[in-house]
Amino acid sequence: MKILFIGNSHTFVHYVPLRVKHFLEEHGLDADVTMLSIPAVGLDYHLQLSQTYFNLMCGDYDAVILQHNAHPFPGKQSLQENGRKIADLVPEKTKIYLYMTWSEKNNPDGQKVMSEAYRELGAAIDASVCPVGEWWWKIKENYPDELYFEDGEHASVFGSSLAAAVIGRTIMAMHLEMDELYKDAKRLEELKQDRKMIDLVMKDGQLNVE
Repeated sequence: MKILFIGNSHTFVHYVPLRVKHFLEEHGLDADVTMLSIPAVGLDYHLQLSQTYFNLMCGDYDAVILQHNAHPFPGKQSLQENGRKIADLVPEKTKIYLYMTWSEKNNPDGQKVMSEAYRELGAAIDASVCPVGEWWWKIKENYPDELYFEDGEHASVFGSSLAAAVIGRTIMAMHLEMDELYKDAKRLEELKQDRKMIDLVMKDGQLNVE
């Protein structure tokens, strides 16, 4: 299965695509993942790039996973307008998935707006929604593990692992259940990363890409 991820830092931090690949393969599905991600941009930015068009038209992907701005979330209109534009470029054979992100640590009420926007877009373009943000808050309320990175916006290794578990289960049409998702995330959290790969770090209280 060939999968294209289009997003920003919430896609590349702790390598959600790599963790999704591992999840799918441990469940018997061979996966080839490609990532187009740039920090702090949304789908509107990706629409301006030739690499987006080229990958969608020529990549022969089975699935594309779309992720818009999250912090701050620019609102329903922005997500729907740009999500529809990208959906118009996606070949018929390529299944669209929407990677619903989570609201900021100090903004739990923001999740409702984000969730509604992703679900409405999913219905409008016949895409499957990967409800990461909704499960994020359920897991946060029921387990002690820290989901957030130090900035209160990005994911910890565990948070990225939870995102991958939700996405992987959605792709495979598996049941989403709290205890099972938690177990999946704990397994994926143990994956080792190549130190040469880009990730987020905090230096002198500031967020940096390293």
